[in-house]
Amino acid sequence: MHDLDDLTRAEALLRQELDAQNVDGIMSAAAELDRLEPPPKRASIVGAALWYAARGLPVFPIQPGSKKPYLGSHGLDDGTTGPDAVRAMFADRPGCNLAIATGHRVDVIDFDGPDSHAEWGRKYPTWDAAGIDVLGIVSTPRPGGLHVYVAATGAGNYAGMLPGVDYRGRGGYVVVPPSVTAAGSYHWLRPLAEVAR
Repeated sequence: MHDLDDLTRAEALLRQELDAQNVDGIMSAAAELDRLEPPPKRASIVGAALWYAARGLPVFPIQPGSKKPYLGSHGLDDGTTGPDAVRAMFADRPGCNLAIATGHRVDVIDFDGPDSHAEWGRKYPTWDAAGIDVLGIVSTPRPGGLHVYVAATGAGNYAGMLPGVDYRGRGGYVVVPPSVTAAGSYHWLRPLAEVAR
């Protein structure tokens, strides 16, 4: 078991490096946090789905350990924010993962790893330079992978906006915490700010 002060310092350093968009610092701080902190306990998928839905983010179940919708489902088109519909949708899906449809309240900038951070940093030295107000940041299982949540713009998806960087907007979706794959878990590095209703 590690000292809580060590975890607090590592989390603070990671937040500082994320704000500064320091690619090497982000990777170093994230590695230190991973070393100190065991994977987070998996929260209830239904509870998490209801939390996202209450914030106006349409949710839908995806296959256990996967990023793919269930066969025979309509994927993101099944996304809902109604509490009763959420409970019903997840009732017979034990162990499923969770996704949200983007373009509703939030869009997501998807960084695939360290090289994508470097590409982004060359073009945009700060979030302000990119005209982005960051609402939240999720660490994905891919080494150096991040989902950066921004306010929905009405734009659609844009694969390869930069090398290793994709944009998930209207008509897209992302896997959200507390989902897990064989590669690891999705967890919040910067909790989602209240999104405009």
